[in-house]
This record gives sequence, structure tokens and C-alpha cells, in this order.
Amino acid sequence: MNQLREKLAAAAERLRRASVEIEGVPGMQAQAQAMRERAERLTANRFTVALFGAFSAGKSSFANALMGDMVLPVSPNPTTAAINKIMPPTQERPHGTVRVVLKSREAVEQDVLRSLSVFGLVASDLNGALEQLNRIDVSQIPPTAKPHYTFLKAVTKGLGEMEAHLGGELIVDMKAFKSFVAKEEKACFAEYIELFYSCPLTEQGIVLVDTPGADSINARHTGVAFEYMKNADAVLFVTYYNHAFSQADREFLLQMGRVKDTFEMDKMFFIVNAADLAQTPEELRDVLTHVEKNLLTCGIRLPRIYPVSSQTALLARMHQAGKLTASAEKVYRQRTNRAEGEELLPAEDALALSGMTRFEQDFLRFTIEELTQIAVNAAMGEIRRASDTLAEFIRMAQADESERQGRREAALKAKADALAAVDAFSVASMERDLHKEREELLYYVKQRLFFRFNELFTLAFNPAVLKEDGRNIKEALQGCLTELLRSVSYDLAQELRATTLRLEKFVNQLGGSLLGQWQRDVQAYAAGLTLAPYQPRQVETLPFAEELPVPAASFQPVLSLFKNTKDFFEQDGKAKMREALEARLQEPVAAYLATGSEQLNEQFVSLFHGMVEAERNRVKEQVESYFTGLVAALEMKVDVNDLEARQERLAAQLQE
Repeated sequence: MNQLREKLAAAAERLRRASVEIEGVPGMQAQAQAMRERAERLTANRFTVALFGAFSAGKSSFANALMGDMVLPVSPNPTTAAINKIMPPTQERPHGTVRVVLKSREAVEQDVLRSLSVFGLVASDLNGALEQLNRIDVSQIPPTAKPHYTFLKAVTKGLGEMEAHLGGELIVDMKAFKSFVAKEEKACFAEYIELFYSCPLTEQGIVLVDTPGADSINARHTGVAFEYMKNADAVLFVTYYNHAFSQADREFLLQMGRVKDTFEMDKMFFIVNAADLAQTPEELRDVLTHVEKNLLTCGIRLPRIYPVSSQTALLARMHQAGKLTASAEKVYRQRTNRAEGEELLPAEDALALSGMTRFEQDFLRFTIEELTQIAVNAAMGEIRRASDTLAEFIRMAQADESERQGRREAALKAKADALAAVDAFSVASMERDLHKEREELLYYVKQRLFFRFNELFTLAFNPAVLKEDGRNIKEALQGCLTELLRSVSYDLAQELRATTLRLEKFVNQLGGSLLGQWQRDVQAYAAGLTLAPYQPRQVETLPFAEELPVPAASFQPVLSLFKNTKDFFEQDGKAKMREALEARLQEPVAAYLATGSEQLNEQFVSLFHGMVEAERNRVKEQVESYFTGLVAALEMKVDVNDLEARQERLAAQLQE
């Protein structure tokens, strides 16, 4: 199980040995330092695996199966859940230590005021907001607002105990950890929780992040989910056998579909949990086909889908560790068709039966053979570059004296010419390309929003909410409008987050092209110089507005088009209102995107200029170092035999 860490440690050790070989060679000190820094990153490297899925998908059960024990309790309400990080233990944080980072009072207040606004209520502060809870008519709460009411009740219940700790952190044990996960009145105050836990997964250096899920009402969780989607080394999405994707699931998967092509490799795995519910192989195939079709509608093509029984896998792992209780053994027998008194099915066979073996084989192949190999290849590239540079220095030092003198003079001129070429290259056309890319991306954002506007409208103005059963239809219509505007704003913010990732990828493509151009320019004067590869940049995703720049009151004239439910749902009332709302939204949407465009322009122009300056300086430093070593070789300030021995040892490392 420790292949991952072993491969990284071996690559780090090679880099350290290579740095020792070159650190005493004139002009190679910077490269030796870069090798040591890369070795440190490899040694400390942790792969982050983000776990997503809606409430009741069996996400906690699947995480427990991965860890091999009942570690994560099931949260009764995902809307108040915190982010749980399962971390490798450290000397400071031994196995079983739990660090709970609590929200600030301001963050709690912001969350509460936002949930209160769903009911059309406002307040000036946290205590004032909670006092208004009794003004909410529980019988009139629409389904979409119920999680907000549950959250407000949880804050009210837990504030007395947790208020003194807000903005700080608590170090607790496993028992307290489970109360923070399972009790809403505690979970709603936690920003995130770190559990330092030793298991086969964390022993590989893997951090498992269990997210609150797509149905969380915490506005910040949308941005947090996007950051994990973007930055995690692997993404696991868990859905439950025979459960239709909820709207929250679909919105999350649409975002995955938007950004999937910006990743260098496919890092997504889709788990269909409770697959043992299938009565026949044909039924299971039908369900997997249904899941695949749903993913395709979200823009996710050729997904890796794994049918798994998390409970069977967890019981198998507990059997393997000798931790089965009498009641758990009974369930294990039922799931593996073993009668009372009959020998228990071996854990390996039960894991294969559960589907977990197939998933873990592919997952470990991805982490060990694909992710790890990228890091190892980069390390070997550093060593190969050093070996090539040494070979060039040796070749120069072995020339006769008259040839060396001529080459020395030529080298000094070549150095000046190479530096001048790096300085002279203009990036104006690249900056124009960046502006054009941003404008095109935002143009298509608006097109896609209105393409799915009918879907968003239908979800908001639906028969379950607009009923003439004694409820206040005017308030119900207002609630539908609020939900529609929230959906439109959410969609736009998600699109802008995805646009950030696309622009980040575009800037990095420009950076790669720029370095390629400089490589060609400097090799005209320094044939033996291979520049260090371009290091991709990452940007922080901006906090895009969660509301359209227009008051909901300005849409009231459109709501007056509603006559009655029969006209709305059976005649043309619905179409008329949809068309009127779509027309009125054109300007606010354009204004929202104009603001977003300004934010993105400022962010990415700054990123581009910073990247160009940093890469230009890095290339010039490499040119300086190369010619320092070259001139030292030409002036015979090096021991050729020593260089040859060093170069041979580097070459041998590349063959290991």
C-alpha cells in the first residue's frame, strides 16, 4: 500500500544526490538549489482526494469503507455540515487528534441573515435575527426554504454553548468529533474539522476531504467546493443506487462538466453506492447506463463509474481487522450469504464482491502510476537537464587552448546577445489574445444561461409551490421569483468560476508558448542550454456576487401577469410570464457579466504581467548561470576528470 510514498521518496533521494553532484560546479548552484527544493516538495507531498455527493448517497459510508472503520458518523442534516478532512497523523497531531476550526461570529451572522432573508425577514445583527424566528409560519414554509429554517433553529439551540469559541479552534477527541459531525447545533458553527487518523489511505500521504455536499445552504460552500474540484488530485462523486440526481446534484455535476476539460488529466471517479440492491446483472447495467446518460447531459463524457456496496466493503475491512461485533457479523453473513455457524467469507472475497477491489485497483493505479509518475518524470527531467549541461561543459573544456580562447570570446558575446533576445521579445500580441479569450468566454456564458432559462424558470415556478389550497398565492409567487433570481445568480457565479479556470489554463498556455519562444531564441546563442520547464500559475477564485444587480421589486409587474393556476399551468400564462421575465433579465445579466468581466480583466492582466516578468527573469538567470559555467570550462577552471565522473553518476541515476 505504500508504493505511492516509496516512489516519491525514491525520486526525492535521486534529486538530493544529483544536487550534491552539481552544487560545486560553477554556474550550477541555482539548479542544485532548485533540485533540493523539489526534493522537499516530493517528500512532503500529499495527494488530496475530495469526496462529493448529495445527502443520503452513502458518502460517509463510502469514506468509512476507504478507511476501514466506522470513523465518520452520518450527519442527520447535510445543510449544517462542516467540511471534514481526514489527515495523516503528525508528531504534533497524533492519531485520533481532532482540530475543529470554528466560524467567526461575523461569518455566523452573515449565514443567519442570509437564511432569514429567504423568509422575507431582515435584521441588523445575529441576536436580532434569531429573535425573529417565531415570526415564521412553519406551515407555510416551502420545501426549498425548510433547510434554512432547520439551520436557524440549530444556531438558536447551540449559540449559548458555542458563542465563546467562535473565531477560534478546539482540539478534541474522537467522541467530541462525532458530536460535531452528527449534532446540527454544533456542526453549524464549524468552518472545517481536521481528523488526524492513521489508516491505509492516510499512510499513503492521502488527505481525504469529505465535503458537505451539493445540498448545503452555506453560501461559502459553493466556492469551497469549486476550489476542491479544481485543486484536488482526485475527485470522487458518490450517488445512491436508484436515486435520481437531485437538482443540487445536477448543478454540481454541471459545474464539473464545465471545468473537466481544463484539467490535464481525467481525475474524476463516480461511485454508484448500494449496488448490491440490484436484483439482477441486467438491472445493475440499466442503472449504470442511466447514471452515464445523466452525466452526459451535464457535459461529462466517458466517465469512470464503479458500482459499490460501501457497507459490505466496510464490514469486510472490519472482519479483516478483527473488529466485527456480533451484530455486525450477522449483517456480514447476510450480505455474503453465509449461514450461522458457517465459516465467514474471507475479507478479500467480500471486498471483491462489494466492488471496492475494482475501484481501489483503478484508483491506486491513477494515484501511483499517473499522478506520482508526473512528479517522478519532472524530477528525472531536472537530473537529465543537469547531465546535459555537464556534458556541454566537458566538451568545451576538452577543446585545445586556441579553440577555447576563441570560444570564450564568442561565449561572452553570445551571452549578451541571448540576454538581449530575451529582453527584446514583445508579449503585446499575447496580451491581446488574452483579452479576446476573456470576451469570447463571457459571451458564451450569457448564451448558455438563457439557453437553460426555461429549465430554471420551470424549477422555480412549479405546481408544488403554486397551489390554490388556501395559501397566500402572492407570497408563493414572490417566493418563486426569489428562487428564480437565486438560481440565475448562482448559475452566473458558477459560470464565472469556471471561466476563471479556463482563463488560468489559457494564461498557462501562453506561458508555455512564451518559454518555448525564449528557448528557441537563446539556443541560437547557447546551443547546449535547456531551460527549466514552465511552472503553471494558479489564481485565487474571486468572490463573485451572489445576487443580480437589480432589486426583486423591479420584477413585480411581471408577477401581475399571473391570473390563476389553471391559466398558468394549462394555458399560456406560464409561457407569457417566462418570456416577460427573460426579457427583463437581459439587462441585469449583462450588467452582472460586465462587472465580472472587469474583475477578471484586472485579475488576469495582473497575473499575465507578473508571469511574464517572473519567467523573463528566470530565463535570464539561467542564461547567466549557463555562461558562467561555460566560461569556467573554457578557462580550465574546472577539473575535467571530476566533471566526467559527476556526469557519469548523473547518467547512472537516470538508468536506475
